[in-house]
Amino acid sequence: MEKRKHMQAFRHIVQASYFALTNGYVQGVMEGKIYQGRNKRLCVPGLNCYSCPGALNSCPIGSLQAVLNSRQFNVSCYVFGIMMMFGAAMGRFVCGWLCPFGLVQDLLYKIPFVKKKKNLPGHKYLTKLKYVILAVFVLLLSALVKDVTGLGQPWFCEYICPSGTLLAGIPLVILNPGLRAAIGFKFLWKIIVLLFIMALSIVYYRPFCKYLCPLGAVYGVFNPISFYRYQVDREACVECGACQKACGMDIKVWENPNSVECIRCGKCRTACPTHAITSTTEKLRGTFQKKCVSSLQSEPVEKVMPFKVVQMISGVLFLLVNLFLVLMSILGSVGMMYADDFFIGKTIFSSMLYYANIMVGVCSCLTALAASGVWLSDKGDGVRLLKAYWIQKHVTVVVLLTFVLSFANLNYNFMFMGMPVCAGAVILLILMKLLIWKMSKNVHTAEKES
Repeated sequence: MEKRKHMQAFRHIVQASYFALTNGYVQGVMEGKIYQGRNKRLCVPGLNCYSCPGALNSCPIGSLQAVLNSRQFNVSCYVFGIMMMFGAAMGRFVCGWLCPFGLVQDLLYKIPFVKKKKNLPGHKYLTKLKYVILAVFVLLLSALVKDVTGLGQPWFCEYICPSGTLLAGIPLVILNPGLRAAIGFKFLWKIIVLLFIMALSIVYYRPFCKYLCPLGAVYGVFNPISFYRYQVDREACVECGACQKACGMDIKVWENPNSVECIRCGKCRTACPTHAITSTTEKLRGTFQKKCVSSLQSEPVEKVMPFKVVQMISGVLFLLVNLFLVLMSILGSVGMMYADDFFIGKTIFSSMLYYANIMVGVCSCLTALAASGVWLSDKGDGVRLLKAYWIQKHVTVVVLLTFVLSFANLNYNFMFMGMPVCAGAVILLILMKLLIWKMSKNVHTAEKES
């Protein structure tokens, strides 16, 4: 039970952090203005209304409707491609871990003093409603219903989406006196829809996600085939039903671990008494540990002394390359501070993120430099070789995440400088692994021959 609470608390922290990352335009929140910079070209995975004063990016559903109801375009390969990419990678993991309105529903469901239920009456049939909304309100009406000028409307955004009302409509009306004077039936209708869904969310678990969200309908199709999936160990599973009891979406996980309704919240995994439910990432991590790290420790690396020359040459090479990466990172960071004023003064959160991105990149490269020193200081027992490899592996992960953050913020200059750093870190990691494996294998072969 304690583990489950920690897991869900961590999930909510991720949801809140994602919301802060994608809605960090503080100036817009203070002045009631919509950010229209180049970040709006990028669609984020979850519902993130374009008109939200704090939004730095666009919503895939809103972007799709904007293209379908325009005069110039009929279809957007970019938006479809974005949704397919996120769906193929994560499925409805986006719904459970990244969607801001999912966090709102999670918090509403935690309100006490109300008897909690999982599903509305007619749940089996109501789950199909989101596919109807996707087909009718998002695709057909946006593409086919046009006015005299040849433009359509974003029907889902204007008449249904509660996330847009909560995060965009209400803040803009509060901050702009002119909009308050223009309030009409459409806004009042959206308020009614929002209040209705929020009231349901206090009693029922995530009703919008279960029954209405078209983005969840898209990602759900990818659940059975996405890279991140759940797997059930049939030998370990005793079909006790603990997973279904813990699941807010009321899924029989032992029968269908990759149901289109699963939002990957992880409650079933922490509730399973036999630990029979695992994810594909856990399986890959376990395979890597068994085949790589465990094999390194089991091989007679302690007898690598005859290969001291190889160690010294490779260590010096690692030292020089890491030194080059550090210089590239520092020069690139300093250059961006003076040349790129995109973030500076625009948003408090993004400015902090920008400089944090720079510092993480520099510190990671310095740590990689230290890893080279650890490699060179090995005394022939192989222990420090493994430590150096471990350090380099984690540094590589951090550097790649830093590069992804710069990509997410469309910081092209920093991305350009980060490419050789990322490539160098990955290449060094591979070389370290191959050298340790080769030296261990040679020693093992020599022992067999003797």
